[in-house]
Amino acid sequence: MSLDGRTIDGLATTGRLLVRSGIEIGRTLEAMLSDGDMVTAVWHEGERLFISRLLGLDPVQGWFVVACDATREANDALLASPSVTFTCNHRGAHYNFVATSPCAVEIDHALAIRLAFPLALYAHQRRTQPRVHVPARIPLRCEIPWGPLTIDGEVFDVSLDGIGTIVYGTDIRIAIGAKLERVRILHPDRGPVEVDLEVRYSVRIVSRDGAPAMRSGCRFLGKPQDLQDLIRVFVTELDAG
Repeated sequence: MSLDGRTIDGLATTGRLLVRSGIEIGRTLEAMLSDGDMVTAVWHEGERLFISRLLGLDPVQGWFVVACDATREANDALLASPSVTFTCNHRGAHYNFVATSPCAVEIDHALAIRLAFPLALYAHQRRTQPRVHVPARIPLRCEIPWGPLTIDGEVFDVSLDGIGTIVYGTDIRIAIGAKLERVRILHPDRGPVEVDLEVRYSVRIVSRDGAPAMRSGCRFLGKPQDLQDLIRVFVTELDAG
């Protein structure tokens, strides 16, 4: 199975793929935007249909924008829904993703609808039927050596090419290009995984509990098997049954 043409080495091809990596979700939505693919949403057992296209997205800020439907009724129904499941046929596969918090915005002097960035994306071959509950991304705890100290953090993302995101406290500042050695990631299945990280950027954010935090984009430099195990948490091929 591939995600926009990039394979997941070592995972069996099943025809169904669950993606919780925000980086990979962003890349896929960017490709849908570039291709001009149609996205749709259905309510009330098919009685109400919303047809649109992506206009833009910002995975870092956590939103994407779709054009308004041609009918006011469909737009009003979407804006009144706390969450909506979009579908899209893209490059030979069928995609589903759930978005929340729709609100009306103006893009290039035209009305549009902005939604919260999806936490997961489900892809399947068109001949299969979606039969999976899509869970939210679950961060992994990590321990970052920092001189004589160990900083607790969380890994929020791992992509197919070994790019990831870590979040930690504001009591340390990590320079761009810094190499963090022997970072321990507490894998839920196989125990701690030790990797080196190369920091690509660091920004100040507000964490989920409202406290200030730092977020760094990193390249994972661990062993291929370790990286594959981490990727399994965020990009998972599903059993066909």
